[in-house]
Amino acid sequence: MTNPPRHRLLVCAFLLSLTTHAFAAPQPTVEEGWQAIQNLMFAEALSLFRNNLTGDSRSIELGTAVAILHRQPTTRSNIAEALAILEQLTSDAPGSPEAQEAAYLKARLVQLNPFEPDPERALQLYRQLIHDAPDTLFGQLAFLKWAGLTLYSPAVADADVPFEALEAEGAFLTDPDCRRSFHLLLAEAAQRRHHDDAFALRHYLSAHQEGLAKPDLRANVLTRIIVLAQREDRLDLARTHAATFVATFPRDIRITQIKELLADIDALEK
Repeated sequence: MTNPPRHRLLVCAFLLSLTTHAFAAPQPTVEEGWQAIQNLMFAEALSLFRNNLTGDSRSIELGTAVAILHRQPTTRSNIAEALAILEQLTSDAPGSPEAQEAAYLKARLVQLNPFEPDPERALQLYRQLIHDAPDTLFGQLAFLKWAGLTLYSPAVADADVPFEALEAEGAFLTDPDCRRSFHLLLAEAAQRRHHDDAFALRHYLSAHQEGLAKPDLRANVLTRIIVLAQREDRLDLARTHAATFVATFPRDIRITQIKELLADIDALEK
């Protein structure tokens, strides 16, 4: 058996190298790291973010911090490592979308740190982000968290918070989800603190008008609108929303009460 000519061996080796290169796994991208996070595969995400992903370096840093925060078990060192990355990102790329998200996550982490929560510091961080990026999603989310702490946190809540002043502060909100959440926050807080019923009713109505996707939440808000409207002697408003409730939630456990209330309203106006 004769050996193949040398040039044929070289051509075969070259073709083999091309084939090997063509079928080599492509280098992972930053999107794959974020997909792993969305799939709750945090260990895989951390491995991807730390192994030469292609893509924006700021997104890689942010993803690394998020993956570390979800690494089990939760430890002080994990939190400290994630905080250091978030702080570096906010200082290295101020004003970038990644820095805004990092600033929000940092404030949340400071607020909810399982070892050393610091709501007062979190309030400051939220206010700073609101000031720096009021027109962004994370600036508006920060406002919601700041308002929630102001109303409810035992450590920093203002028992004498002026609801109307807080209402005015939220006028800048443009994101529909943030607006809806803010209306619900104000309405529920007003009821818990026995503030003006008309104030609570106004914000439940606004939340309902923004749209409530979850059926249970919509049913609860409709119920509160009906009760408050009746209490405020706004019978047309109560009737309209009671009729909506009956048409939308015919199997709700409260349906008999709502139908009776609707009949009472009709009887009053005859």
